Amino acid sequence: MPQYFIPPERIGNGVFSAGEEESAHISKTARKRAGEEIEIFDGQGNRYSAVIEAVENDLVSGRIRAKLDSPVYKTRLTLCLAPVSRPAAEAMLRHATEAGVAAFQPVLSSRSQFDWFENWPDKAKRFQHILLAACKQCGRAYAPELLKPQKFDDVLAEGLDPSLLACADAPGGFDTLAPKLEGAPSLKVFIGPEGGFTKGELEFAAGARALFFSLGKYTLRSETAALAASVLILNRLG
Repeated sequence: MPQYFIPPERIGNGVFSAGEEESAHISKTARKRAGEEIEIFDGQGNRYSAVIEAVENDLVSGRIRAKLDSPVYKTRLTLCLAPVSRPAAEAMLRHATEAGVAAFQPVLSSRSQFDWFENWPDKAKRFQHILLAACKQCGRAYAPELLKPQKFDDVLAEGLDPSLLACADAPGGFDTLAPKLEGAPSLKVFIGPEGGFTKGELEFAAGARALFFSLGKYTLRSETAALAASVLILNRLG
């Protein structure tokens, strides 16, 4: 069953009220009517089963029936992605959200062909829509955080969390790193642009104590690598 996004300020005292856009999805796209049960989430970790009580003036409202399970991974994974084309970026955001990524950090690297620093507020608005749509589809209660773009070197230099780089020349896969990372509350994984990271960037990452791992024998597209890395890390660390 798909779920619908209701901001937390519209849920309280056992009732909910959907905004205009979500009301249209519920009553017009899904053709839900009063008396029917739906699932809703607030983007902050809460999911509920609810019953529609009214569809008035194109707005849907109802009552909460029960709180639903909202499973999350123990490890907070931030996906640091180099700017790619819009279709690739949207696929990356969508599928990595489904995989369980907690935050997205755009990073500008030497071979990036797209500049997300320019007009970021407009891009962010579109990307937030993609993230929420993915949450609706996959049953997540937490909406991922979308961070402002930064330079590759600056994100690595922060050194707040262990940093991982998916790299074709790495000597082993993620399983070789996993024992060192068990119990880490948060991690960052970097996915390069088309053409990958430069030699200089890899050397800088090594100097910043980043850990390198391979995603297999073949070259992956950025959006494929992002999904593969996210699934490997989160399913291994829990």
